Amino acid sequence: MFEIDWHFLSWSFSDAIEEPIYWYAFILLLFLCALFIVIRKFRKELIQVFADGEGHVHITPHALHELVRKTCEEIPGIFAPVTAIKTKGDNFRLDISIRIKQDCNIKETRQTLRNKIETIMVENLSFTNFEGLDIVIKGFQRID
Repeated sequence: MFEIDWHFLSWSFSDAIEEPIYWYAFILLLFLCALFIVIRKFRKELIQVFADGEGHVHITPHALHELVRKTCEEIPGIFAPVTAIKTKGDNFRLDISIRIKQDCNIKETRQTLRNKIETIMVENLSFTNFEGLDIVIKGFQRID
């Protein structure tokens, strides 16, 4: 019958690190952890836009980032938008980090950006679970 040699249980740490099988197991563990991180990073999380009797409509986070970027390009004084999506149940909220011109009126710029994005997402694309957006100013663009 199959018999297991249990002598490795009595090894000290210094004995164990001299055995190549433990190094192989450690390297395999590191590889599996790295693989798990990469798979989690590249998985497609879809965000539900709306659902009706005919089915569901979803959007990718990449498409939302692109939508915000293109909207920011249309507004003068806003540069380098970075979008983070916060989901809470089926609802989601956008955190938008931007750079603005030094002489920019922050209240007007914020209101313009908020109005454009909400108009596009709620009225044009029929998002039913969009809770709004928060804006973070991450820096100022030099006036040339």
